[in-house]
Amino acid sequence: MRSKTTVLHPFVRLLAVALVSVLFVASRAGAESGEPKYGGALVFALPPNSISLDPPFQLGDPDVFITQATYDNLLMVQPDLSVKPELATSWEHNEDLSSYTFHLRQGVKFHHGKEFKAEDVVFTFERLLDPELDSPARSIFEVIEEIVVIDDYTVRFDLVAPNGFFPESLSIFQARIVPSDVDVERLTLEEFGTGPFMLAEYLPNERATLVRNPDYWEEGKPYLDELVMLNISEVASRDEALKSGDADIVYQLSPQSIPGLEAHPETTVLKATSFSYIGLPMPTEVAPFDNKLVRKAMQAATDRQAINQAALLGLGVIGRDHPIHPDHPVFADQHAPPDYDPELAASLLEQAGYPDGIDVTLHTADIGTGTIELAVAYKESAAPAGIRVNIKRHPSEGWFDNVWNNGLFTVVNWFGRSPDQALSVQIHSDSAWNATQYKNPAVDELIERARAQDLEGQRESYGEIQRILIEDVPRISIAFTPWLYGARTDVRGVAPHPLGWPLVQDAWLDE
Repeated sequence: MRSKTTVLHPFVRLLAVALVSVLFVASRAGAESGEPKYGGALVFALPPNSISLDPPFQLGDPDVFITQATYDNLLMVQPDLSVKPELATSWEHNEDLSSYTFHLRQGVKFHHGKEFKAEDVVFTFERLLDPELDSPARSIFEVIEEIVVIDDYTVRFDLVAPNGFFPESLSIFQARIVPSDVDVERLTLEEFGTGPFMLAEYLPNERATLVRNPDYWEEGKPYLDELVMLNISEVASRDEALKSGDADIVYQLSPQSIPGLEAHPETTVLKATSFSYIGLPMPTEVAPFDNKLVRKAMQAATDRQAINQAALLGLGVIGRDHPIHPDHPVFADQHAPPDYDPELAASLLEQAGYPDGIDVTLHTADIGTGTIELAVAYKESAAPAGIRVNIKRHPSEGWFDNVWNNGLFTVVNWFGRSPDQALSVQIHSDSAWNATQYKNPAVDELIERARAQDLEGQRESYGEIQRILIEDVPRISIAFTPWLYGARTDVRGVAPHPLGWPLVQDAWLDE
């Protein structure tokens, strides 16, 4: 057996290298060196869209923020795409990548006092796989056939088929390790993690206060005494809180805020290229989007350059109606949607039975970078084709419960994911987060096949997936977004993660 302590399988490492090649961080706050200082409270400002703190079901930014700081995963992908062991210290796989053995960190305690053991890993993943719970991450972890406890600190995952992406999948936010003795009803509003911070106060969609875990397993961490999360609905109010010093970081900064914050003497902007993207999923089982010609008309009526400029100040990388970034090794440049062509769109609508154009309602909210501006820009882009877009703006609170993934035409801002994770969660027929309701067994088979292939095989499989998705258009992927934080200039040890994860154990204040 081959050791796999702090690196991914070679196939996956190639994919990580691709993202590192486009990673950039522009930051006075995060880049300056110096001896970390202990103490102080770091205040984050972000929109209110909490759903649940229970890891398998978390979705909104505040939920991910809180559990990132209060729980641990078995391992965690870092901002430079290296893999850091967390509750697993090392791992190895068998020859055909169908079985992985993880050696667990000893002496770790959950915040309520229970010692972390293999039984907690089993409990966590059995919940993720429970069809009655139907976690959105189930489609990723259905590759698990059996979880075998070898001893208290060793656990083996036997898979249904070879999968070179399996270790990487363990770092997603639904895979936080939960203790096996917990009353699961309490997980919605409380936390029972092993992470660097502990939840002291939680007012959903208002405020959360996290305090330092004095018994954290990583020696000397964290540096801060407190993390405070303020949920502020309006972009301008978040910016003003940063300028005034009422907040130290704005998480998911609006691109329109960049000039003002860069001009302010006490604030800066932190940037990272990412696989996150903004787009328009269409519910393919609901009229008129059940008509492929209508979807192709919507596609042809998309002026991607203009929308990128309006929503992201031109900072985005243009997408091609699938979640694979153009700089990724498996990106298939030969497959592309049509250029912006309102006349083609109008012709397609006429073929679909709409000679006088069509009326659609586009639902939006401030649920991520550029999502309000995206809706307005798409309305202007589609109008010359006879697509009359009525924009309905919702509050960010309740968006994921009441609007998104409910058979409506909506905006979306997806966290960055590898091709396997993105396609498994957003496209696979069995995924609870397939908001387009698109089901294609051929695509499902290609997603599953790629997990056991080398890079050349993956290029072939993912290339065919890209061709099919561009042709069928279950979603319009406009542009891959940069990750942007606004920060006070005394913030250290924080940088935007290309996958969107707010890592805070290294954060400190240079006061």
